Amino acid sequence: MRYSTSVVVFVLVLFGVLFGAHLPWADGANIDALPMTRGEGPVDIEADELSYEKDGQRYEAHGHVEVTRGDLLLKADHARLSMATKDMMAWGNVTLREGEDVLECERLEVNLDTRLGKVYQARLFLKDQNVHITGGEAEKLGESRYRIREGTFTTCDAKRPAWKFAVKELEVTLGGSGVAKGSVFYLEGIPVLYLPVGVFSLKNERETGFLLPNIGYSNKFGPDVRTAFYWAIAKNMDATFYLNRLGDNRGRGFEEGLEYRYAFTKDTRGQANFYFIDDQIYEGNRYAFFYKHHQTLPQDFYLKGDFNYVSDNDYPRDFDQNLPSGTDIDSRSLKQIRSVLFGGKNWEHFSFVAEGMAFRDLTQASNDETVQKLPQLSFFAHPQTFFRTPLFFDFSSTYVDFWRVKGVKSHRVDLLPRVSYPVRLFNVLKLESEAGLRETLYRAYDDPTGRLNKWKSREIPEGAVQVSTEFYRVHAASASSWISHLFRVDKWMHTVEPLIGYRYNTRVDQEDFPLFDDSDRIPYTNEITYGFSQRLVGKPIREGVESGPQEFAKLKIFQSYSVGDPFERDGNGKGRYFSDVVGELWWRFGPYVSAHGDIGMSPYDGNIKRLNGLITLRDWRNDALQIEYRNTKDSVKGINLSTRLKTITPLYVHGGIRYNLKDRAWIDKLYGLEYQAQCWTLGVVVEDKGASTTSFNTSEFTVQIYFNLLGIGSVGNRAGAMTL
Repeated sequence: MRYSTSVVVFVLVLFGVLFGAHLPWADGANIDALPMTRGEGPVDIEADELSYEKDGQRYEAHGHVEVTRGDLLLKADHARLSMATKDMMAWGNVTLREGEDVLECERLEVNLDTRLGKVYQARLFLKDQNVHITGGEAEKLGESRYRIREGTFTTCDAKRPAWKFAVKELEVTLGGSGVAKGSVFYLEGIPVLYLPVGVFSLKNERETGFLLPNIGYSNKFGPDVRTAFYWAIAKNMDATFYLNRLGDNRGRGFEEGLEYRYAFTKDTRGQANFYFIDDQIYEGNRYAFFYKHHQTLPQDFYLKGDFNYVSDNDYPRDFDQNLPSGTDIDSRSLKQIRSVLFGGKNWEHFSFVAEGMAFRDLTQASNDETVQKLPQLSFFAHPQTFFRTPLFFDFSSTYVDFWRVKGVKSHRVDLLPRVSYPVRLFNVLKLESEAGLRETLYRAYDDPTGRLNKWKSREIPEGAVQVSTEFYRVHAASASSWISHLFRVDKWMHTVEPLIGYRYNTRVDQEDFPLFDDSDRIPYTNEITYGFSQRLVGKPIREGVESGPQEFAKLKIFQSYSVGDPFERDGNGKGRYFSDVVGELWWRFGPYVSAHGDIGMSPYDGNIKRLNGLITLRDWRNDALQIEYRNTKDSVKGINLSTRLKTITPLYVHGGIRYNLKDRAWIDKLYGLEYQAQCWTLGVVVEDKGASTTSFNTSEFTVQIYFNLLGIGSVGNRAGAMTL
């Protein structure tokens, strides 16, 4: 017969809250307290036999003992509680569960008043961190102080773990420090590292100390060793100091680096990075500075900055690991480094932005003639009703000071008020029309001839009208359709939206105006545009519950016909009045297929004028292939390829290439091999950098090795190209 009671003896679970729950080892070989809630409601205890000895004030439970309160569950063969001494004991196949965390032991003892106790032959599993801990004996010595004897720690699930730490004795103070005696690191059951005594931090907060080093090799400069020191300055700021030895005695020398991060408030944060090296190969000092800042100002104004500076045009290639991701992309694709400081405010119907932009052209030896936007002020009125009429009004205005060290400079004010009228005809056709007047004022200065140092204005009326409609059809997913089954789609909706529009800009002679960007040459426009958009939308069902629709594919195809001037002329001078056929395609059949591409093709000779595409393919084995092609206005022409191939279950092969089709030169090639075990990762990355167009940058061959223990940390860094 089973017995049950709600006697207030939650002491059987109190040990799990105060003692057994404090055993986990967190990242960086730290032991943190397991956050166990005390739950609410009564404590229920059930057993085959449940008795109470009045004289000794002692409860005893035997046979399939179960104690529950909330999501806490304790099971044991036997349990005993003395209400006089507040000593409690549970023994025989003891299991304590909270959620998915499990503590198993042969016997536990605890005093409820002193909160001191012991656990024998303990095995603890923490689901959130995937940590397995064993201990021959675990003892609570006092407030947040524990001693573990004959203990092991690993994040491997196998009965014979790939790696583990074993200690003869471990004494810790939660939130303080720990001392491990007789520590041994085992790899596949083989002891590979012994540490007689080790002291480590157990604080939950960030700790000052040295980080694990990174090691690599370059055929040009020899071995590279990168070390770092982390400084936890305060709760809202920290810094990392780098000292890297780049190459052997024939190498480049020592590189110093500093990264400083701060978060003074939730809305005021930033990071500054500075690097310096007396480059023995380059024979000169080389340095770089990168700074990002975000801040909210009073009255809902904001301020943001992104400053990037390098000492020379070759720095982004030689030290690409130092560049922030966005800056690295710009330096490779646009051949420029951009810095910007901007701020403003957004209202319900208006926006104001003030910004300054500085550019460094990496293809020029001197940037004295490079045009900077210092400053640029913009004010926008978003579309809004015009005096309670069916009309809508919007307005954009911009002031720019185009400045440079050498050459003509200019002020420019650009104003564009517009009125629009959207309406639906016969509840079928969507008609949108707009009309505006662009007014542009120029004031050039520092013209040595004096011819341009005066105010000029340009007025361009413009107007547009567009008519569109939408057809759609809903298809029930076929039970035999493998696509519907793969993406768990219940219904498909196919939409087609044809449209035709007309746009007109007045012809204006602009040859005498400065030319700094595309806004300085507004082409005469008198053209009709027609085309259509198609969408494929699916309504999936997940676990029997309907969810919102998802767009899986989109296709747009458009072309224009010029009623005025031709778009271009052929070799015989004959005008071509039809524009290129432009198409854009998006696929979002993730996680297996995602793609985006655009193409521009001449209707006269079939030549492709523009072609850009990015496609990513994945399968259920976790193989992946990404192909990117860029060919835009003959200014950017290249192909990038990244792939990941699973060989045997834990072994992946990575590869990547970047090829400049315009210059017919390799930018770099990457080869990687990564072994991904359940609780550890080992990888090697080989990168072959091609020679650049400069005389300094020759080809370079580098090797990097990285190793990671789950829950402990890593040595070395995984290459960005291997994150596919």
